[in-house]
Amino acid sequence: LHIEGDNLLDDYMKTRGSGFGREVRRRIILGSYVLSAGYYDAYYKKAEEVRNLIRSDFDKVFNGDNAVSAIITPTTLDIAFKIGEKTDDPLKMYLEDIFTVTANVVGLPAISIPSGFIEKDGKKLPIGFQIMAPHFKENWLFEIGREVEKNLQF
Repeated sequence: LHIEGDNLLDDYMKTRGSGFGREVRRRIILGSYVLSAGYYDAYYKKAEEVRNLIRSDFDKVFNGDNAVSAIITPTTLDIAFKIGEKTDDPLKMYLEDIFTVTANVVGLPAISIPSGFIEKDGKKLPIGFQIMAPHFKENWLFEIGREVEKNLQF
């Protein structure tokens, strides 16, 4: 997306303002706040420590005595919702991402696979699940995903 402005800064401001929805802008503002000078130690430094603890737990799961090849979770907490249905409740929006955030936080490869539909109010709504694998094992995700999709009956 590019929106023409009077100059480069105006191009940037108009494009960014129009290119991101309310939820994305909310998350950018929250991230900027957390990384601001006065809050770096209070939030970012602690978050970095927690990330390292979570990463260590995943390393144990993938490389420990009872190692697993992949972890499967739901992609979201709930079925698809109507556009705009949860925009007035940012916490509900954040919670919809709860299962996919972990892979991003610790840097694990992950993929979301469609797994069927649920009927609600006369409409078929998509559902799916996420597969996470150890670092540098993206090929495992593709192999598992290919097998799952091949065996699903939609």
